[in-house]
Amino acid sequence: MTQIIRKRRLHAMSPDEMARKACKVMNNRKMGALPVIDEDGKLLGMISERDIVRRCIGERRRTATTPISEVMTENPVFADPDDSVMVAMAKMMQNHIRHLPVVEDGRVVGCVSIRELIHELSYMAMKNLGIVDASLQRLEPEPA
Repeated sequence: MTQIIRKRRLHAMSPDEMARKACKVMNNRKMGALPVIDEDGKLLGMISERDIVRRCIGERRRTATTPISEVMTENPVFADPDDSVMVAMAKMMQNHIRHLPVVEDGRVVGCVSIRELIHELSYMAMKNLGIVDASLQRLEPEPA
């Protein structure tokens, strides 16, 4: 996971912020989900586009007045920075999720998407097949 998260800034939300703010951050950063953390960086949950659609819009709750803590997914599955891409992919597939927070020493240090893992696996496969040469740079997500 370290090779994927090391070059990106962590974007996360506080549980006390309103769902609308999460919508704005996800829209501006082109992200589908964000970790929800406390003041010490401890993972409390994940807030996703799907959470907002189902738990705000679907229940006719106003995103401007609904705290993230009321609509987030609690106790999310997470990865360790030392997990391989395959382990992270397996966790996502087993839990039917598309975003996986990365936690080190109890603190969130990053978050990876299924798209990033697919890019990394594709790069690894091309490299193993000899398709990748020195002129082709590693597939990396756009900086957020």
